[in-house]
Amino acid sequence: MWKSVDKQWKSGAKWGKVVDKHPLDGWTMVICNPIAGAGRGRAWLTLVQRSLDIAGVTYAFEVTTARGHAARIARAAVLAGCSAVIAIGGDGTLFEVVNGVVNPAEYGTSMPGDSRVAVGLVQAGRGSDFGRSIGIPSDVEAACARLVAGRTAQVDLGYVTYSALNGSRKSRYFANAAGLGFDAEVTVRANAGSRMLGSTIPYLSSLVRTLGSYTNKPIAVSIDGGEPWTARANSIVIANGQYFGGGMRIAPEARLSDGILDVTLLGDLGKIELVRNVPRVYDGSHVTHPKVKTFTASTVEVTSTERLLLQADGEVLGMAPASFHVVPGALRMIV
Repeated sequence: MWKSVDKQWKSGAKWGKVVDKHPLDGWTMVICNPIAGAGRGRAWLTLVQRSLDIAGVTYAFEVTTARGHAARIARAAVLAGCSAVIAIGGDGTLFEVVNGVVNPAEYGTSMPGDSRVAVGLVQAGRGSDFGRSIGIPSDVEAACARLVAGRTAQVDLGYVTYSALNGSRKSRYFANAAGLGFDAEVTVRANAGSRMLGSTIPYLSSLVRTLGSYTNKPIAVSIDGGEPWTARANSIVIANGQYFGGGMRIAPEARLSDGILDVTLLGDLGKIELVRNVPRVYDGSHVTHPKVKTFTASTVEVTSTERLLLQADGEVLGMAPASFHVVPGALRMIV
C-alpha cells in the first residue's frame, strides 16, 4: 500500500527541520506488530486508522512479520520523506522503530542531520515501560487523541556499543533502559514465554526460574571516563526512563529529557535477599537498600571477566564489554 504514498511524496519532499510543524503534517507511516499484547496490536491498528482517517491524515501502514522488520520499514519510510512514524506495539517494537529512524549506520544511507521525523506510540505490548516513563496513555483512544493533537517533545536516547553474540561489535540506540547481568538473563526467559499473561507475571516467573541457576558476576565500571571500579553484582541497569520489567520503577529519579543516564547497581544480593526486595522495585524504594547504588552519568563503560548478557528495551542484544552514552534530545516524540 505505502509504495503509492512513497511516490506521491518523493516528488516534492525536501529534507528540512520539521520541529515547529505538526508532526503529522506530511505523510505518516504506521507500523503494527500484530502479535504484541497477545494480538492486541492488530486490533489497535484498526482504531488508529479510524482516528487518522477522521483527522484527514495521509498515512500508509505495514504489519511486521519478523524480528527487525519494524526497523527496516521505519528506515525506508524516513528515506522516502515521511514526517512521522507511529509504532503500535510494546517496547520491542518501539526499540526497532527508534533505531530505524535514527540509526543510519545499521540501516543504510545517512539521514540528513537536520531532519526531525517524529515518532508516535500506541501501546499494545506486554511491557510498554517507555510509555509509562513518558506518560503516554495505555488507553488506545486516548493515545490516538494524543497523536492527532500532535504535541511533541525532544527526548534523550541512550546509545550502547556492545559485543554481539557472534563476537562482532555493534551499536544500538535505546529509548528506555538497558541492563546487564541477571536482568538480561531474566529477559531471555520472559521473551520466550507466553504473550497471553501480560508483562508482570511472565517477568516475575522468569525471575524466579532464573534465580535458581544464576550467580552474581564480577564487573568493572567506569563512570564518565573515570578510573574503573570493581564490584560483584547481580545487575547493572543504565536507564533513560524510570521503568523496566513490566512496571518496575528501577530508576525513580530518571527523566527522559535531562541529558543524563541514571545508573542503578544491584550489588551482591543473595537469592533470598533479592526475592524479598522485588516488591520494593515497584515503588522505587529499593534504592535505599545498602547493596544498591545509584549514579548519574553521561557515559558508562562495563566489562566483566565472565559472560555478562546485555538487554536494551527488552531485547537481548549481546554481552559486555559495553559502553553507553546519552544522546540529548535525539528523538522527537509525540506526547
